[in-house]
Amino acid sequence: MGHSGALTARADCSQPEENLPMDLPPTFSRPGGAAPAVWCGAPPPDDEGQRLFFLRSTGLLDTTASAAFDRITRLASQIFEVPISLISLVDEQRQWFKSRVGLDVDETPREVSFCAYCVSDRAPLVVPDARQDARFAGNLLVTGAPGIRFYAGAPLVLPTGHVLGSLCIIDTRPRAFSAAQLQLLQDLAALVMSQIDLHQLAGRVHEVTRLPNRAQLADDLRAACRDARAGGQCTLMLLDLMGNDQLHSAVRAIGIARLESALRSVASQLLGWLPAGAALYHVSESRLAVLLVHAGAHAPQDDFASGLLARFDQPLWLNGLSVQLHVDAGLARFRLLPGEAEDALRRASTALHGARAAQQRLAWHQPADDAPHQRAYALLHSIPAALAAGEFRLVYQPKLNLRSGRFSGVEALARWRSAQHGDVSPAEFVALIESTALIHEFTEWVLHQALAQLAAWRAQGLELTMAVNVSARNLEHPHFLRMLRNACALHDVPAPALHLECTENAVIAGTRTARVLQEVLALGVSISLDDFGVGYSNLACLHSLPVQLLKLDQSLIKPIAADVRALALVRSLILMGHSLGYRLLAEGVESAEVLDILAREGCDAAQGYHLSRPLEASAAADFLRAAPAVAALAAPVSAS
Repeated sequence: MGHSGALTARADCSQPEENLPMDLPPTFSRPGGAAPAVWCGAPPPDDEGQRLFFLRSTGLLDTTASAAFDRITRLASQIFEVPISLISLVDEQRQWFKSRVGLDVDETPREVSFCAYCVSDRAPLVVPDARQDARFAGNLLVTGAPGIRFYAGAPLVLPTGHVLGSLCIIDTRPRAFSAAQLQLLQDLAALVMSQIDLHQLAGRVHEVTRLPNRAQLADDLRAACRDARAGGQCTLMLLDLMGNDQLHSAVRAIGIARLESALRSVASQLLGWLPAGAALYHVSESRLAVLLVHAGAHAPQDDFASGLLARFDQPLWLNGLSVQLHVDAGLARFRLLPGEAEDALRRASTALHGARAAQQRLAWHQPADDAPHQRAYALLHSIPAALAAGEFRLVYQPKLNLRSGRFSGVEALARWRSAQHGDVSPAEFVALIESTALIHEFTEWVLHQALAQLAAWRAQGLELTMAVNVSARNLEHPHFLRMLRNACALHDVPAPALHLECTENAVIAGTRTARVLQEVLALGVSISLDDFGVGYSNLACLHSLPVQLLKLDQSLIKPIAADVRALALVRSLILMGHSLGYRLLAEGVESAEVLDILAREGCDAAQGYHLSRPLEASAAADFLRAAPAVAALAAPVSAS
């Protein structure tokens, strides 16, 4: 029954209707951009644009037969002993039958529709004899096939009050219809509406904006691939109405209900701004997608996307508030071929993230954009197996105590030599791991490996401290402290020999993290603030940070030999840190001149390639046993 079609919320190619509520869309487009039809039958209701929006949002038009709906039409035909029973959905220029008994066509023009009167009047319609009714006596469905004489229809009414169409029964002879029979027909219409509700709950419409959702977009793209000529051109434009921070701020400020109303308003306005034939979807919490199908190889240029974004430059009045949306867009061109169409949303999302990373409002997807993301995905999914296969190892970078002139500790640094990907940079894999729950398993592995090595060195007479990096997510894990205690006990390493290095965002992340750090200190484990000077630099809480050591980031240290202002900054940080009771370690020491300056300025410790590169365990032990004094480090130390 009927042909397979796609649910689309489409832009109006005529002028918007007047006086529509802000959170509902204007009239939908007429096929081919035609002028409004001249209605020969029932006039459209005043809210026709809104009604059509909700009708098409149901996702029912042009769908295949449904046993649930067919049962109702069969039941109506049997109960009322009529030859014809229909579930009629009144579209802009047609009535389309979701289910039909006794009729051989899928649709008829709207101007001959009896059901259109149910829509217009928002009330049941009973016509005992159509030949005696001036509205229908000349109707083609009366004068010709199927020869309608009797008609009774009960409107299909949404909770919003909009009428989709009707459940109707038709006879080819006149007949009376009692009030009790009409009530029974309305009860059956209520069953139809229950089925429509179930259909929508199946996940084709976004519950807030009533726009087609991501699942429907996928279906529509598949349908377009089936129906289009091979290689037809499309563009998918992904719009992010507000970032996560702005979204959460809006929820706190105005509440979810008003935010949802605002999203409906934006969706309504956006529909009015789109060109004819464009389809709008609500694909995630605050993201909308615009699908444009082009004739031939034509594709829109940047000015289309830029012009659309420019609409958001002016504040929008939503629920009495002036709201400035910072809308970003990612666009992807693709052909109507199954592989490309299925990948369109991912490409547009990649372009959107690229726009944000470049601090641009919009970006087009480029094939080269995919490589980093695909590599990141491949690396992330190979990490668990790599851990099990022993592909990760630790190397150790010595730390120099500038007070004593001796190396007294090392920092454990992870390295990955992948059988599949080769040597993977720590800058690449550490960030990936920290973004997932793998960080807990990985940090536990690092801690056990480092403590086992430290225990072996201590047994050989090397008295050292071992620094291990932990992330904010580690500190937030409920079992982190227990894991830390167990690791120290298992390897028989005294707590003061272990140093944990945390970045600034981890140290000041929140009250729970601060409480965990205080308990770490209570165990006797030392805490260092890593990369100091490049994070939040929250000086207001610097005096109360639960750390003993501040590690000055290498970006501050490298220029001090040639830049007077850089040196003044480092000198000030050293003085300030000491006055607050912290020790300071300089990272990134790559020359004897920088090392001399740091020693002269009173820095407590140093680390960097001038002193030693990160070393394998055996090489680190050899280096530490024969470590030169500070005075002998005028030239870089050779290390593997």
